[in-house]
This record gives sequence, structure tokens and C-alpha cells, in this order.
Amino acid sequence: MNDLRTGASIHAFFEAAENKNLFSNCPLRSHLNRLQEFDVQSADNILAHMLGHILDYRAGKLCDDVSLGQAVQAIDQEGLNEELRYIYNDCNNTALHEARVESGLDPSDKPEYRDFGPEQRGCFGADARAELMAEAIRAYMHDPNYLKSVAPNVAARIRAAVNTHPELSKIIQFN
Repeated sequence: MNDLRTGASIHAFFEAAENKNLFSNCPLRSHLNRLQEFDVQSADNILAHMLGHILDYRAGKLCDDVSLGQAVQAIDQEGLNEELRYIYNDCNNTALHEARVESGLDPSDKPEYRDFGPEQRGCFGADARAELMAEAIRAYMHDPNYLKSVAPNVAARIRAAVNTHPELSKIIQFN
């Protein structure tokens, strides 16, 4: 298996001593050790989500997290909560995905199609915010047009943080 399929570089980042505690509550982090158990699409989504965490951390600025009473390094999410939560629900809500198989689905039809967030996976506070941004970055890498249409402000914030970063901008650019 090549490095991309096994996620060796991403796995190595999270295994490095200085990063062992980064995003330790991410529900997907433990999957890095067993990517071979997943189908290709699921493994790719896990790797892209974890890469989203890395980009959020590297491109982010230190900001105060009131819930933790400490500073965290992340892309600023001020004013983006509604768009970030829409993306997370749209990309992760199993009930919504199953219902989409049916024709004429209106996501507002039933409460179970709305408001699925990181909290349903045990992430709260700064952990939930990290999950929201990592998933938005994953969605942006997967389908830039989707993200720019459903969450234009999130897309703009990611572009501003990553595309201007002195190191990351040499590796990745968001259009």
C-alpha cells in the first residue's frame, strides 16, 4: 500500500510526541491505526478529516477558548457556527443520508435530519469546534464547489488562512 492509502504521513504527525494530545477526542483519530479495515472511500474520508485537523492547527492563530479557559491554535470560527454546523450535519447525519435515497426529501421534514453535530459523537466545546472545522476542510478538499455554495463564509475563511500561510500555501491552495 502506498503512503496515501495507509496515511503514514498523517499517522506519523499524530504519533509525534509533541502532537500526541492534539485532537485526542476526535472520534476518527483511533481509526488511523486500522485504515486497512475500511473501504477505500471511508479510509480516504478519515485521512482527509485528519488532514483537516492538521491544516486547521497549522493555519490557525492562537485564540482564547472560553470553555477551556486557555488559548487554542485554530482557524477563527467567529460568525461561522451556522454554516459549519450545516456542513457537519449534511456530511455526517446517517438518517439524512438514508432518507436521501427516497425521492422528494426535504431535510426540514423531520427533526432527525437536522442538528447532527460533533456533540452526538461525544465532542464538546473546543473539541466540537475542531471537529466542525476539520470536517469543513475535508468537504472543501473533496468538493470545493459544494463548500463554496453551502458555506461561502467558511470557504473564504479557510482560503484566507491556508492560502496566505507561508508554509502551507506552498503545499496546498484552496480555490
